[in-house]
Amino acid sequence: MSAALQSRASGALMVLLVLLLLVGAGVFAGVSALQAKRLELEAQQTQFDNLKRRRPAAPNPSAPPEKGITVQPFLAEENFALAANALQKRVVGLIEQANGKLVTVGVDPPITGDEELARRVSVQVSAELTNEALQKVLYQLESDAPFVFVDSFSANRTAGRDGDAKNEAQVEPQLSVSMSVTGYRRKGRK
Repeated sequence: MSAALQSRASGALMVLLVLLLLVGAGVFAGVSALQAKRLELEAQQTQFDNLKRRRPAAPNPSAPPEKGITVQPFLAEENFALAANALQKRVVGLIEQANGKLVTVGVDPPITGDEELARRVSVQVSAELTNEALQKVLYQLESDAPFVFVDSFSANRTAGRDGDAKNEAQVEPQLSVSMSVTGYRRKGRK
């Protein structure tokens, strides 16, 4: 019996070994499949991250809304007289803020016959300014809204009062400036 028992024991051992090999192969195949899936998911995550970086960020609902462009490029007044007055006040105010001396100011009459040209408002101004004051006035005219254009411009150095070259070098020279500034009224409502 010992031979039969031994034969049975060796058969059972063989079956057990085969089962262990099958279970080991299954575990190995499962682990390999999991690793392959993990690598695939990592590749997809990398692609997703790259796409997310290219896409513009979604607006933050708790952030305040962005303001649109609020610049008004035209003179706000629809009436020629009011628009001319507003442009004249703006130019005169800039000259006075720059400590310039206003000599003359005037408004060109409105152009009739052409609707687009009728929106044009021109102010002629003459003033005495220093170089620095002139720079400030021109900068404010060009950079602030409503937008205006300097159509004509001339500047001449005024003669010193006493003609002394020594004093003239120490004092910033005065310029006699003449310019024509033009802005446009917005179209009237119909």
